[in-house]
Amino acid sequence: MKIRLHEIGDEPYLWQEEVRMPVSALDRPELLELGPIDWRGEIRPVEPGWLLRARVSYDQTLACQRCLAAVTEPVAEELELLVLRHEAGAEEEERELAEKDLGVLVVEGEELDLDPILHEQLQLNVPMRPLCREDCAGLCPSCGADLNQGPCRCGPRAVDPRWEGLAVLRDSLPGGREE
Repeated sequence: MKIRLHEIGDEPYLWQEEVRMPVSALDRPELLELGPIDWRGEIRPVEPGWLLRARVSYDQTLACQRCLAAVTEPVAEELELLVLRHEAGAEEEERELAEKDLGVLVVEGEELDLDPILHEQLQLNVPMRPLCREDCAGLCPSCGADLNQGPCRCGPRAVDPRWEGLAVLRDSLPGGREE
């Protein structure tokens, strides 16, 4: 959705839409499914630009990083940005972003495209390492059994021979393993 900034008068411009976005658009392998996205907000004139306030809510289904179980979680986030228009002919120079700049969006021209803002919010709300629960035991590396359901039948695992030297060192230190 695009908003023509020059057409916003004294009253705020309100929008509300239901968006459907394919999971592939976010390119996040841990994201299995996105429910319908409720995207609403307002934009009103303020000095020196416009104030955008928005709310996004939806359900997302993620794969647990340890056991691969599907986990559905609701998301409801609010967003507030100061929208400024980039002045034509203004010099572009590199500068370090300060914390106050994080809530500022500079747009080129007369239109504000809301789609990249929504896309960014969806990306930010996908956890880096989703878990079905904090104490998830994961999968057995030998047989692939879900260890949350109970122990597997693999029995004791053989120690990787590359780690044997460290095991000897650990056992020789005070407080090391006692057999």
